[in-house]
Amino acid sequence: MPKHPFAHPLIRAAAAVLIACAPHAPVSAAATTEATLDAYIGEALAANPDLIAANLGVEASREAAHAAAAQQWPSLALNARYTRADGGRTIDFPAGDLLNGVYQTLNADLEAQGQPAAFPTIENQSIALLREREQETKLSLTAPLFAPSLWAQADAAEALAQAASAGREAYARILVREVKRAYYGATQAEAAVQILEASEALLAENVRVSEALVRTGKATRDRALRAEAERLAVVQRLDAARALAAQTRRLLNALRDQPAEAPIELPEPARLEAPRPEPGEGATRPELLQIDRSIHAAAAQRRAATGTLLPTLALAADYGVEGTRYGFGADDDFNTVSLVLSWSLWDFGSRSAQRRQAIARTDQLKEQRRSLERQLELARRAADDDLQTALRSITAAQARVVAAEEAFRIAQRKRSAASLSQVEFLDSERAVTEARLNLAVARCTALDRAAAVELTRASFPLPSRLATSE
Repeated sequence: MPKHPFAHPLIRAAAAVLIACAPHAPVSAAATTEATLDAYIGEALAANPDLIAANLGVEASREAAHAAAAQQWPSLALNARYTRADGGRTIDFPAGDLLNGVYQTLNADLEAQGQPAAFPTIENQSIALLREREQETKLSLTAPLFAPSLWAQADAAEALAQAASAGREAYARILVREVKRAYYGATQAEAAVQILEASEALLAENVRVSEALVRTGKATRDRALRAEAERLAVVQRLDAARALAAQTRRLLNALRDQPAEAPIELPEPARLEAPRPEPGEGATRPELLQIDRSIHAAAAQRRAATGTLLPTLALAADYGVEGTRYGFGADDDFNTVSLVLSWSLWDFGSRSAQRRQAIARTDQLKEQRRSLERQLELARRAADDDLQTALRSITAAQARVVAAEEAFRIAQRKRSAASLSQVEFLDSERAVTEARLNLAVARCTALDRAAAVELTRASFPLPSRLATSE
């Protein structure tokens, strides 16, 4: 009596695959799958090293904008100087040569009158230009009153900070897309492994049946050899499929900044629900926001270059104490207030060249925006088309499952009536397995295409810390 095909352990494994990939799944399974994927996306958005680097870049740009804005406001500084001097130039004053003759005459007159001499002998004086000790301590207040170049530079720095924020959002959306691609890719790879495992089990049974027929003289040896060659071909494909499944798991872990071999929870492919096309045009892509901010920054830099052709006016005020020692009396302190005008009249065309450079940069960015907008529109249309194709593929795969299951039921009745060979029965069973798992692959592909559409429409709800306001 022939051995029942489901007695073989690998055939039982194939049957388990069929049961696990049944087309009807509990409603809660889809919610669980979505929650798992959302958790992985949340981990990636929180721990991905490249996104963390982008966050730090935004923070650096924001601080640069704060620094540029602060240049527009008054600044207060404490300056202190204490000097010890020795030597240096002197001024020689012949006080003795000028006065000693007069003093001697006056002293002689006094002595003639019987009075003591009253006028001393004076030495010539040598006055040092540098005081031996000196200190100056003051508070200096500086305030720009008219500085158009400074104002424009602050605007440019703010626009560049906003551009960096938009660039971070663009990377975050690409990261979400890559996590979904890796997740659905891993699910699809596991489905491919299941297909090939079931196929290898069926082909192994085919080899066993063929060898039995050869031993009983009901078939020639080439039949067994062809069966073994077919099985080995599937074994080779299975090995490659397992390697691909391991790679997709490692990629998903890398995006989440997890160890390469960290466990990953994947859904049963048949439990994935088909995506639904998104209505409307979606939000503005952050790539466009980024280049818009860059255009604004280039325009501000143009204004800054133009502003250097104008004079600047600033207020400078000092208050402090000075002298040979530290003192705070009325004779020690001082204060000054100044209006400082600065106007560079000629620089051999340096500022004009900077202005022309900024104009060219602005025009360059505008043309790049036109090209980018066209590319993004083409990508959006292509993603929509790919999704529609993938959804139609699901419909075809579902029809294939229905046809394969009906053919298998007929094969079962024929086999019960002894009008179907063992090999034909196993082929029919394999067709059912491949059709059902092909449906799962089609669902994974459609979900991957939906993630691409989501990226082109910038519709994934990112955390507010990563989103850029228009």
